[in-house]
Amino acid sequence: MLFQKLFTSDSSSNPQPSENIALIDVNLLSSISCEPGNNDEASVFEVHQIEIDNLSLRTEADKFVSKLYGKPKLPREYIQDIVDNVTTFVESGILTNLKNKLSHLNLTDVQCASVCTVLDDMKHPFSHLRSEYIRFKYFTSTGEFIPPVPYEIGEIDIADGAKLKKSKVYGQTVPIDLSLKQFLELPNALEDILKYVDSLKNNPDVKQNFMQTKLWKTKRSKFSDDEIVLPLYSYYDECQCNNPLGSHVKKLGCAYVEIACLPPMNSSIYNIFVSLVFESDYRCFSDEKAFAPLIEKLKFVEETGIIVNTPEGPKRVFFICGLLLGDNLGLNSVGGFAEGFTANFFCRFCKSHREVTKSQTVEDIPTLRTETSYASDLAVNNVSLTGVKSNCVFNQIPSFSIVSNFCVDIFHDLGEGVCHYVMLNVLKHCIPKYFSIDLLNHRIEMFRYGPTDSNCIPSISDEFAKKDKLKMSGSETFLFVKLFGIIIGDKVPYDDSYWELYLKLCCLLDICLSKTLSSRQGPALRVLVGEFNSMYIEVTGDTLKPKMHHLIHYARVFEESGPVALTSTKTFERKHRSLLMPAHATESRTNIAKTVTIQHQLNMCHRFKSLSSIIPPTEFGPASEVFLSNFSNYEFVHTLPKSFNLSFTTSCLAANWVNFKGSKYKPGMVLLHSVDNSGGPVFVLLESILFHENLFIFVVSFLLTIGFDSHIHAYDVQLSKKKWSSVLPSDLYDPLPLSIHHSIS
Repeated sequence: MLFQKLFTSDSSSNPQPSENIALIDVNLLSSISCEPGNNDEASVFEVHQIEIDNLSLRTEADKFVSKLYGKPKLPREYIQDIVDNVTTFVESGILTNLKNKLSHLNLTDVQCASVCTVLDDMKHPFSHLRSEYIRFKYFTSTGEFIPPVPYEIGEIDIADGAKLKKSKVYGQTVPIDLSLKQFLELPNALEDILKYVDSLKNNPDVKQNFMQTKLWKTKRSKFSDDEIVLPLYSYYDECQCNNPLGSHVKKLGCAYVEIACLPPMNSSIYNIFVSLVFESDYRCFSDEKAFAPLIEKLKFVEETGIIVNTPEGPKRVFFICGLLLGDNLGLNSVGGFAEGFTANFFCRFCKSHREVTKSQTVEDIPTLRTETSYASDLAVNNVSLTGVKSNCVFNQIPSFSIVSNFCVDIFHDLGEGVCHYVMLNVLKHCIPKYFSIDLLNHRIEMFRYGPTDSNCIPSISDEFAKKDKLKMSGSETFLFVKLFGIIIGDKVPYDDSYWELYLKLCCLLDICLSKTLSSRQGPALRVLVGEFNSMYIEVTGDTLKPKMHHLIHYARVFEESGPVALTSTKTFERKHRSLLMPAHATESRTNIAKTVTIQHQLNMCHRFKSLSSIIPPTEFGPASEVFLSNFSNYEFVHTLPKSFNLSFTTSCLAANWVNFKGSKYKPGMVLLHSVDNSGGPVFVLLESILFHENLFIFVVSFLLTIGFDSHIHAYDVQLSKKKWSSVLPSDLYDPLPLSIHHSIS
């Protein structure tokens, strides 16, 4: 029995199709048919039932149109054609045929007239959505569409014949208080967030969210314990909406906000809200004008809060701007610091001189920036002497100070910086001393990637030694570093100093890429960074790069704001691509900021209209019927929960994959089942995904862990089909799926 359709389910419902389409049952006409002797009262009652169903048609029409608007690649001009054509199809196709059938049914005149009245009401399902103006007005009235509001930034001179005239320029802003209100009023949204916040309090020895940090406790202390206060991440960056190499280069400045305490399975771009979109050149009028609407709203949600309607009644929720996120250029620019790495004092955390940073391996505490030193540097008004160019506009927010904005971006610092510097030096040393570039590329091409590897490593160019960076994206670079030891480590001797530098980088990535860490990890990270920087200078003979200098502050960032992986800009970079999709679907570039912002808000309108939970639904792939007795080792049946009510002779469904709480699981993946008495990991191989009625469970076989191979920085395991068991996803030691990779040696 094979299901060729995607299923959607949750912990309390059976698997069901992920898209439900309301259809009108043609057999309703037959149910109205009456034999001689039927009275008119019965027919009126039956027609009334159809009228009740007809009321749902309006809701389905709303969902249909909002879903069309939720397609960012679909030009809005096509939506009017779709609405008109569907209306014509319903009127001339379906309803006309239904009316023709009435003449062949044994209906009284009263019944026939009643049915015709109902059908006439269904003739125009989009009558309240017949034009874009009316659609926007309607969705705005329901509160689900929050249209962008233009705001004035400044005036520019434009040519008017032989004269110049003033023209005002505008940005687009979306009130974040309205977006946050709609989001928290989604089913169980606020309840799920508060449950997660409470769970964080029960495990203070592990840091996995900003709400467990020193910085948050300082900001939160201004409120009483009874008040609901949530942290926000604000983000700013510039993105290119046209061809960056073309003649119409245009950058947009984009500011987003995100609730920083969402459950960990909610790292989706749909949970990031647009606040500002403007042409980045307009910042020349001052950041005060460019960011004014966002600053105003951040102050409002902190001082006044918003009212969220819940099943228990209205609740007031306050928000505090916890951190301002961005890449190094964006943070230095908005923070008022020197924007170039060639500046004398380029670091936003300390006042170490550029020449000092080239050999600095540990943090120099006396040089750290403070509010007092920041104010003094502003008074000096000389960026070459202080590294401070102007006052940060976000300092207007009561709880925010740019000098305590402890956040870093590992995606750019490591993925597009440090990893490139190290791997280039390692490759230059090893090629051709230990292996040829042809051998390395051959192994890369023939490498068997695991089911959790979302990227493939590109081949290394023959000219790599002449470049400053490898031709890889940040994600590809992380994958290359992770797999490099497995791919070619057998060719490198154990005592090679460059290889030791590579392994030290792997240790650093283990900590920096982890979203959950022990609270006592700070000192270890501080020592590891010092060792890494010292080893880089000693082994390569090169000086430290500015992005390597940022590493010395990572331990402080962890202690103040939590795991550095939580402040990565990778998700926001994906948000850029989503935001700019409408720009590629239209030829017009007139007020492009308004175009992309409207389309984004229409997408959010569909999100709010669908009333989908913030917890991702469980999705199952194609499934087939299996008998438990057919498994090669069916001893796992004894470990199945009693609620499954399965035996050796029964059958159930086995899914090809399942997406549970944001993680996709497939047979063949490796899971961290538990930790043994010695503290070592217990790995299992996912053999099958069974679901029965409203439950699903993993069937696993235990792997034999030989030990940790320090030369390739990976655990050595052997397949063993001897011991099988079953495990619920919630009982795993770590829910993140892993892959088995096979070494050439």
